Amino acid sequence: MAGVFIVVEGIDGAGKGFVMMKLQEHITERSKKYDHVLLTREPTHEKHGAKLRELLKKHDDPYSSNHEFLDLFTSDRRDHLRHHIEPCLAKGYVVLCDRFKYSTIAFQQAQGIPLAEVIKSQEGFKAADLTILLDLPANTALERVANRAEGTEKFEKLDFQEKVRQNYLMLSRMFPNEKIAVIDASTDKENVWTQVKTALEESKVLPY
Repeated sequence: MAGVFIVVEGIDGAGKGFVMMKLQEHITERSKKYDHVLLTREPTHEKHGAKLRELLKKHDDPYSSNHEFLDLFTSDRRDHLRHHIEPCLAKGYVVLCDRFKYSTIAFQQAQGIPLAEVIKSQEGFKAADLTILLDLPANTALERVANRAEGTEKFEKLDFQEKVRQNYLMLSRMFPNEKIAVIDASTDKENVWTQVKTALEESKVLPY
């Protein structure tokens, strides 16, 4: 059985962690054929990802160091695919990834890098079988972020997150041949999960 690659995207505070957990539970319960589900995320904790995590902790201008971020995210993603995602897909795993190339397109474009340049940097990276985009107003998302124990990061500014949100909402037009499901993430968790589950079933990416 071929592996299935599902990506969960959204601005900070959209609820990606909750959706990842529910997807894992649902897919595992759905069939014994899905014994192997990998949960992973970007940035990773490998060399380039660790550098990114340090940079994200800095509370400076979210528009600064844009090309450094682009280069690090791209390098981290290349290693992530080579060493984790692609080997698991080859073994028939369902791979659930919190953020992928779509984050780079949304965030680094918001940082001021021309869209064409960002898209070119992501050429060669595989498309997800299904991308679940959790959408909600930036102010609502940042209210959720403010309640997190770990505090805020570099990109978690209202004007910046709203730009990221609008960039995310253009993904379906940028990639018309890819399956991208936009979910209203401003509602309660159970409603969000109902929408996600419906999108998963309608996508038919899981053969069982």
